[in-house]
Amino acid sequence: MSRRRRLARLPEVKLEGRVAIVTGADGGLGRTLQTTLAREGALVLPVDLRGDDCWHADVATPEGNRGMVDEAVRRHGRLDILVLNAGVQSMAPISEFRETEWHRLLDLMLTGPFLAIKAAWPYLVARPGGRIIATGSVLSLVAEPFKAAYVAAKHGLVGLIKVAALEGAAQGLTANAVAPGWMRTPIVEKQMADQMRLRGLTREQVLEHMLASQPGQRFVETAEVAELIAFLASAEGSGISGACLPVDLGALAT
Repeated sequence: MSRRRRLARLPEVKLEGRVAIVTGADGGLGRTLQTTLAREGALVLPVDLRGDDCWHADVATPEGNRGMVDEAVRRHGRLDILVLNAGVQSMAPISEFRETEWHRLLDLMLTGPFLAIKAAWPYLVARPGGRIIATGSVLSLVAEPFKAAYVAAKHGLVGLIKVAALEGAAQGLTANAVAPGWMRTPIVEKQMADQMRLRGLTREQVLEHMLASQPGQRFVETAEVAELIAFLASAEGSGISGACLPVDLGALAT
């Protein structure tokens, strides 16, 4: 059976009438998230710097985050689900890592989520059932050479999510991160040249290295990650909070 088989849906995932923001919505995982949450009945505001169907905002800035929250509430009168999915990559040894790149990655993937949570907080705790779900990475829990800013941001993101889970618990808010392994998405494709240059490998060898790091010997499908996020966003996921849940085909078990 093809690995791009139709995935079995998790039971009882219903989001009818709930309003969701998805950042990084024009990327590979972002588009799958839009489709999956909308399929379950959510009213989705997709947010990105580009994309014909997206609300355009720079979520590395206070203005961008306040603006997207205001737009979701203006359109739908409420906000229930905040999916923090925006990401970017930059690779270099620490001794050569440019400070501008360090700040660019940290602003988007750590400061940005903090600003988004801060802007959305009054709406997410206005009624029980608020949800914050962040796209982390296996590199939220381990490290990889040449990715100092990305690893630092993803580690910090998990800490931020844990604090949000504790502070929102009394209001029925949950906050979680998911940690995908390698997915065949644009952010992975765009780092291939850096991987080849820094590791001294061919493109085929880089792909072999990626697959070898995942015991399932394949790439994680974006739908596998999106289905978990939809579950965490639902009432059925209400008992899970402050967690970082791998979707990595067993990579972190090694």
